[in-house]
Amino acid sequence: MEIKLKSKRFLLPYIFTSFLFAQNLNLLTYNIHGLNPIIAGDDPYYRIPTILSKITEYDIIFFQENWIYDNNSFSSMLENYNVFTTSDSKFFWPINKVINSNGAGLSLAISKSMDIIDSNEYLFDNCSGWLSKDNDCLASKGFQHLRIRINGKILDLYNTHFDAGRSESDKNTRLSQLNQLQKYIKANSTNYPVIIAGDLNILYESSEYKIIDSFIIDNQFVLADWSSVLSKSKFGKLDYILYKSSNETDIKLEKCKVDTNLRGLSDHPAIQAVFNLEN
Repeated sequence: MEIKLKSKRFLLPYIFTSFLFAQNLNLLTYNIHGLNPIIAGDDPYYRIPTILSKITEYDIIFFQENWIYDNNSFSSMLENYNVFTTSDSKFFWPINKVINSNGAGLSLAISKSMDIIDSNEYLFDNCSGWLSKDNDCLASKGFQHLRIRINGKILDLYNTHFDAGRSESDKNTRLSQLNQLQKYIKANSTNYPVIIAGDLNILYESSEYKIIDSFIIDNQFVLADWSSVLSKSKFGKLDYILYKSSNETDIKLEKCKVDTNLRGLSDHPAIQAVFNLEN
């Protein structure tokens, strides 16, 4: 009995210390289908404010396809967040103002309780399709990189959106875009914990998924998997959250699931992940 009692005494400080230095992180990734109403086929100026009114419990929100609200307009609807919206475009004025005003169409919303250390955006150097059905060359797709500090812990965030379409050209383009993201992460985030979220346009159920699998293995990431049963998406699983720890910070996934409160407000499901960050 004495041995067990001593074991508990030594265990309690460890449990208390782990709790003290753990940071809970609730995040969402969501392709909000924020296109011009003529292209979107509905009224995104009604739908998107409805989305934003339902996501106030999240610490970090990764948005894709925000091509209609500039940073000031988006920020005014997300008062408790610091908002970063892409602006770089491969097109020049005035074309970029007409079809590409928000560059890659990405926005990252970070709770104002967190410190922003640095922010960058990157445009992919390739695309597939100009006048085809999936004419992604009319968009300036890429990724955002934000470095934040949460209770002393540094975390690198990547928000991205890959080329759409199912042709061989589209698949080759996505592979190149994944390689560009990988190269940037290796050059800039080697020593930091990382979370990647976004619409990769790669079907989880397809043979193409093997390139994500290779990326995960080669770069020591973990897939935050979610069940598509509740998503009711016509596309299948295209939206991903990947994460990896660092020597300083351990990232542990508590849950990853579809946020059903947002179902029907976009053509993609909203994916929630809850993490614990521990020393």
